[in-house]
Amino acid sequence: MSTTDFSEQRMVSMLKQELAKALEQPYALATAIAKLENASYPDQVEGYIMEAARTLSAQLRGAGPSNVVVDFPSRLGDAGPRDSGAAAAQELILATLREREASVRELQITLEDHGIDVSPGNLSVILSRMTQARAIQRTGRGLYKYQG
Repeated sequence: MSTTDFSEQRMVSMLKQELAKALEQPYALATAIAKLENASYPDQVEGYIMEAARTLSAQLRGAGPSNVVVDFPSRLGDAGPRDSGAAAAQELILATLREREASVRELQITLEDHGIDVSPGNLSVILSRMTQARAIQRTGRGLYKYQG
């Protein structure tokens, strides 16, 4: 092993340690967000971190955001066929929230009952994006209602 190989391996090791150390803050922030949303599932915390990483990566590559909320039809089915699980989840969430206020857990169960597999982390991201798009409103810890 040459001195250069050893130096490069040492540098890679040091950079990996720095990367791990740098991820402590995003993890703490994601945990705090999950607790505020009353859903501190480990995969939800990971979902927040992964979504932030995908968004940053898309920005660095010059692309748009990776998980954009689709336009919301006035009623289900108006927008034509959808190939995205997130779009189907958004439509079902809207339909549910048009009927009543619901918790994150109730929405998760509704999605599962309709065969739409969305992790708690991804559900949180979808709800956040829908709230930012002003399609729904967060009314309390983990509670949402339709904003018509």
